[in-house]
Amino acid sequence: DREQVEKLWDATDIPKFPTSYPEIVAERNGEIIGFVAVRYDKSGVLIEPMLCPNIRVYVGLWFALEEVLKKAGVKSYCFRVEPHRVVYEKALWGAEARGIIKSLGYYKGFSWFQRSINGGKLCKSSAA
Repeated sequence: DREQVEKLWDATDIPKFPTSYPEIVAERNGEIIGFVAVRYDKSGVLIEPMLCPNIRVYVGLWFALEEVLKKAGVKSYCFRVEPHRVVYEKALWGAEARGIIKSLGYYKGFSWFQRSINGGKLCKSSAA
């Protein structure tokens, strides 16, 4: 239900922009509690927005979307973390230390990361 997604998005400080397939929702008792989508940009596949009430929904949506991207043959994608999600950012720094993702640094107030899938390579640049 797009109306529920819009309501969820309105409750954040994330600017609105057009999203593309795939769009995945997390639902509980008929209510949409999380949303993730893809935005295609000249730099590649961007995963945004991630509208989630907690880290468990965030991770569940992330894994679901990644499965779709793998099946579509995507090699890597980028995503950002909003400044108010400090807990998520700390978890991602740990994932970077384990080689799961790569930090692309800060750009326009957001921490940007890249993830490689399907044998794709992480970029060498540390600037988004």
